[in-house]
Amino acid sequence: MKVGIAFSRYQTRYFQGRYGDLNSAVLSYGPCQTPTLGFCVQRYIDIQTFKPEPYWVLELAVMKRGRSLRALWGSGRSFNKNKVEKLLLEALESGPFAKVTSVVAKDKKQGRPIPLNTVALLKACSKALGIGPHATLQTAERLYLSGYLSYPRTESSAYPKSFDIYGTLQQQSSDVRWGSYVRELLREGPNKSRGGIDMGDHPPITPCRATRAGELSGDMARVYDLVVRHFIASVSQDAVWRSTQIDFAIEALGEKGVFTLRGKEPVSPGFLAVLLHTEYGEENIEGDEDEEERALPAFAYGELIPLTNTSSSPGDSSKVSVVPGTTVRANLGIKEKMTTPPTYLTESELISLMEKNGIGTDASISTHIENVQKRNYVALESGRRLVPSKLGIVLAQGYHQIDSSLVLPRVRSDIEDECNKIAKGLLSKDIVVQKAIDLFRNKFDSFVNNISKMDVLFSTSFSKLEDVGKPFTRCGLTRRYLQFIEGPPPRLYNKWTETVYPLPSGGIVKQWTGRVCSVENCNFELCLFSVGNPQRTFPLCPRCFNDSKWSLDADELPQDPTDTEDEQKEKQITSIAGKRLVLECPLPDEHPSIEELTVSTDPESDGVLILDPHMGPKWRLVSTRDPTIVYMPKGIEKITVLNKKDEALGVHLMQVDFKAGDSPFPDGELKYTSCFPEDEVLKARVRIYHGSDRLTASGRGGRGRGGRGGRARGRGRSGRIRR
Repeated sequence: MKVGIAFSRYQTRYFQGRYGDLNSAVLSYGPCQTPTLGFCVQRYIDIQTFKPEPYWVLELAVMKRGRSLRALWGSGRSFNKNKVEKLLLEALESGPFAKVTSVVAKDKKQGRPIPLNTVALLKACSKALGIGPHATLQTAERLYLSGYLSYPRTESSAYPKSFDIYGTLQQQSSDVRWGSYVRELLREGPNKSRGGIDMGDHPPITPCRATRAGELSGDMARVYDLVVRHFIASVSQDAVWRSTQIDFAIEALGEKGVFTLRGKEPVSPGFLAVLLHTEYGEENIEGDEDEEERALPAFAYGELIPLTNTSSSPGDSSKVSVVPGTTVRANLGIKEKMTTPPTYLTESELISLMEKNGIGTDASISTHIENVQKRNYVALESGRRLVPSKLGIVLAQGYHQIDSSLVLPRVRSDIEDECNKIAKGLLSKDIVVQKAIDLFRNKFDSFVNNISKMDVLFSTSFSKLEDVGKPFTRCGLTRRYLQFIEGPPPRLYNKWTETVYPLPSGGIVKQWTGRVCSVENCNFELCLFSVGNPQRTFPLCPRCFNDSKWSLDADELPQDPTDTEDEQKEKQITSIAGKRLVLECPLPDEHPSIEELTVSTDPESDGVLILDPHMGPKWRLVSTRDPTIVYMPKGIEKITVLNKKDEALGVHLMQVDFKAGDSPFPDGELKYTSCFPEDEVLKARVRIYHGSDRLTASGRGGRGRGGRGGRARGRGRSGRIRR
């Protein structure tokens, strides 16, 4: 974990703010996570660098009893078209018959599945149910905690001797879905599980109790169903198939003229009668991968089948033998095909690679796959296929540029092997730990010294800050326009000084032309920051927002100067990464730009009410800390916040200009000076609205920038109006 933190922290800080279209919130590295990404990227590279090539095969189509059956060419394929055309010509010129040289039919067994461990469950649910590894493990854990399944984190794939197979089957004997099958299995006697290893940790994943119809739903019901069926299948009879293989020979071609027709038919379904999702199994029928489930017509040994040719092949058609009226014939032709690239890794294939190379454990494999997706290194597409993103590709290739062992699985698997030797008493823990620390310390030093090699790849894949964004507001130091980069995270960039000013996330940043910050020696043009539903708008100074002096959580900084400096740096990094949501006024109430608009304390929070910077025509006050809006009467023409303050309350007075005919005073007075906290005239006519602190009312509340933000107390969910 420390290794991952060190690499992640360094590369995140190095690349943050360097590229405009790079989401650099977290650029994480992990000794297991990164090889997981490496597998996906390597498959992507294999696909992109694949060059399709044409190849040719002889294709024998045998027609008998109205059926056309294609026999496979024993030579496989040829990349020489002339060679295949020559073979076709020889076959059609010299006794154009295909002879049946072998007819073999025998029963073959398809072995029942081995008991289910964690890795097998993750692969099965991905392939058969379309449920990702992380969601599968979460679902299995909920089923375990509810008493439906045994502990789902296990490496064992064999039932221990103490496991009660009969009792577990008996629990399922009344289920309407598989009860009759289980009762028959109990009468005949279940088999021992096939293969597998008892690792001594936890038994394989099995059902612990039966369920009633409708007791479970959604993914929980589907995962439970798969586990139960797999358990029953693992102690059932093997499936038996009648396998038939018919060999044909074209004698003129010698060993190049052998063709094979295969088919299989079920004899005894065995475990297949209960295991519905057979597509996740990896067990074939004793090496017959090319067999199709089909019945083949009868052929006799030595039977001669006349050949015809209807393809556009070389040769004179007069040399083609056609036997009129025959019910059995074969067509020999040439088929041109193209080699195809591999497909993107599926979750199931990736899990197999991780297990094979010792990346992660049964409990952590799903987390590593989930992490590379959360970091936007890999996207999950149709068919549960994992396609690396531009960022994922650049990261993996960057590691290769510096040190390939950072992304290849070898280092991690070697450490896992040494940990196993510690468990067996073959190595000392202290020696292994020190060796691993020294190894990664050297790799980290090399990474730091050579990170510019990775930066070259980033610069060719992502846009530099100066090339993106649009002029937004002026810098108070250079008077140059800052470029607005939407992100994520949103920020302003000064391409003359290479300075980045992170902006608050969680709201909308708008221009507020012509107004500058009144903090001494700042002079940055102010922006507007809108948040909540309905939106509340506040002044925002980009420089002050990033100045620790005006930080909302400045009071939380430690007292020690060294710790304070480090904490401020951490807050800056987090702000650049866009991880902090700001769901309130982004500046403290004491900031001059906020203080100038303050007309009242907010009685329901520790904030204040300020005049909405949008001004009219709909005049209103907004709370800096709560999603509260005070709507002023409609008859107001203009409100001006005066420099004069009420001495007792410390808030600014307001000058209110009423529209002609809308004055609330008997004498029709149009201009009125108000101290809002004590003004009964205005307070009797306002509407107070409590909304949401998010931009959409259905959004969940959250903490803002610092310890005081986003404290919606529930009333904002539906929006309550108080008069």
